[in-house]
Amino acid sequence: MSFKKMFLASVIAVTFTAGASVAIAETVGEKVSEAGSDMKKSIKKGARNVKDKTCEMVNGKMECAAKKIGHKLQNAGDEISDKANDHK
Repeated sequence: MSFKKMFLASVIAVTFTAGASVAIAETVGEKVSEAGSDMKKSIKKGARNVKDKTCEMVNGKMECAAKKIGHKLQNAGDEISDKANDHK
């Protein structure tokens, strides 16, 4: 192999290696961010469910129906925004 071909091959190899390490770093960062977002969403959903159950026990199902529907809408909104952030 000539010096020119070896040099070109080494430049290409270094470029792919550097590009792969950057892609891995971005992927790990994205996964951590997504896991944090999923945990936050789960905590909010759980808290809303507890509020719904507590309201039903204290006030009855009919008085809490509107709040329960509102919490379902909030959960759906969180899910939609999470999916939108996943596609960025």
